[in-house]
Amino acid sequence: MKRAKRLVPMCLLMFCSVANPAGADVSVPKPVGPTAAVFGPAGSDFPVGKLAAVLNYQYAESDGVRHRASEANEKVKLTKNLGTVKFRYGIMPDLDIRTATPLYYIEKDYKTTGKTDELHWIGDTTLTLHKVLLNQSRNDALSVAVDVGLVVPTTDASSKSLDSIGNNAWGATAGVGVTYALGSHRLDQELAIATFTEGSHDYRKPLRFRSNTSWSHAVNNYFDIGAESLFEWNGESEKSGVKQKDSKNEWYAGPKMAFKYKPAGINVGMLATFPFARWYEGTAPSDGFRFELRLTKVFDLL
Repeated sequence: MKRAKRLVPMCLLMFCSVANPAGADVSVPKPVGPTAAVFGPAGSDFPVGKLAAVLNYQYAESDGVRHRASEANEKVKLTKNLGTVKFRYGIMPDLDIRTATPLYYIEKDYKTTGKTDELHWIGDTTLTLHKVLLNQSRNDALSVAVDVGLVVPTTDASSKSLDSIGNNAWGATAGVGVTYALGSHRLDQELAIATFTEGSHDYRKPLRFRSNTSWSHAVNNYFDIGAESLFEWNGESEKSGVKQKDSKNEWYAGPKMAFKYKPAGINVGMLATFPFARWYEGTAPSDGFRFELRLTKVFDLL
């Protein structure tokens, strides 16, 4: 774990040591940007008439049940296979729309009894409008955008579904993103908040806040390296109107890389993150690591 926690500072040192000066050659390679499924486009724009199809896959394993900041026991282990299907379309200059639909298959192993529960289905879909206010490509100092989104019920809850991912609830999201490009480097920062109505099983997902940070560096026209930091705070969920005393916050970070082939509009990103800080009001299994794969294909529809 100590080695994992050194990865992000090392990546930041690499950025400081190789950053290109202002006014560098515009022909330098450009990175593709954030990889994590919870990351949006930050402040970047998207070409009119183009459609991006994105598939994110995350594999994670819990490293024990935690309470507050400490491990409480190892009675439960979660093995997670999480997918997110995304689409993004450029409507007009500085305005695009995107969708995100989660899918999941989770195994919950009870060490004391040997029993295993399986949870699997799709979650509720998020529709988001992304409006760019400042654009670095038009000589603004940086790119800034705002997001306004709607969570739409797209699942049918059952005994095998996970309410925290989807329970036929409506929701609203809002966020702001900043992107700064310097030569072959790119920095992205997003802040986002989401709130939900009560859905199936009389369950209401908690108020959620995210702060995501990304550094990407294009080594050449085909390969990027970088690092991402993902912080998430959740308030208390509710069951039949009663707060469940299960608020939490998690901070994961780690290195990433991407392979890209611009003529075909294809890129593949990989991200490995590890816990830097975790706190749980109640008891909950917590991921010891997360590995994520992202496949993107861009189509020109005009």
